[in-house]
Amino acid sequence: MTHPNAEFAVLEANKAAALRLYEEVINQEQKLVIDEIFAADVLVHDPFTGAQRGVAAFKGLLGLFDVAFPHHRVVVERAIAEGDCVAVLHTHHATHTGPFMGLPPTGRSVVVNGLELFRFADGRIVEFWRKDDDASLLMQLGLLAAPPG
Repeated sequence: MTHPNAEFAVLEANKAAALRLYEEVINQEQKLVIDEIFAADVLVHDPFTGAQRGVAAFKGLLGLFDVAFPHHRVVVERAIAEGDCVAVLHTHHATHTGPFMGLPPTGRSVVVNGLELFRFADGRIVEFWRKDDDASLLMQLGLLAAPPG
């Protein structure tokens, strides 16, 4: 049986690794950290790109947003660790100054809430689900009509 303190230490280490994505990779733009926290064969789930395997898939996904929303920032509201997973509730703040999904830059500022799930093995992210509010993002950019109301 694993000692409760050891389990707690793993949970906290996993949470800290997930939070490095937001603070170091996104907010401080330290892209080399990606290779430190993600497994080489990570499985990335994303509504825009589908399921893809490999750290290059994650880098490509982040690059899609970096091109369209350079220097975007994120605020973490809550991080919860349980078992081999970490969930992070967060809000992105960005300005659309590059091409995105066929849309030329609009100059619009956007605020997008999200919830992402990370699965860990041996201290590295082995699976990642991006569940940002893409409908809200597309509405703020004018690519999707807002619901009547």
